[in-house]
Amino acid sequence: MTILLYFLLACMTAGRNEPVNTLQNEEIKIVHELFRLRNEHKADSAEQLFADTVLVYMKYLRNVPKKKITESDRNFWKAHPTNKFEITAPVQITVQAGITTAIIFGKEYLDGTAFQYERIEIKFDRNKKINSFRGFALKNKR
Repeated sequence: MTILLYFLLACMTAGRNEPVNTLQNEEIKIVHELFRLRNEHKADSAEQLFADTVLVYMKYLRNVPKKKITESDRNFWKAHPTNKFEITAPVQITVQAGITTAIIFGKEYLDGTAFQYERIEIKFDRNKKINSFRGFALKNKR
């Protein structure tokens, strides 16, 4: 009877999902690092987190090299020197058909005081590099 109990306990602990959580934690760390660098306006440092070619960046850039993203960010921050993004909810990670997606809800401060609520969607390639970064303005607080 004791052997049966040990066997059942071994099976129950063996079914944990630790590797998936570890992978998701890696993406969450990348997301937090990206927003830290973006809030400090360090475009060159943030560039290392992107894939060589990014499929979608914000609204208008499609299939662009990461150098173009760095240039775009520099120009944006030159126009908005007090821009920052504050994450207001835990980062949500989903994996569908092998594509890992992070959903981030937060406030974007363009001028440092006034803000708008946004939903950011970041997709990762198999090398944990960002290959899609889109922002959506929200009308209501999430």
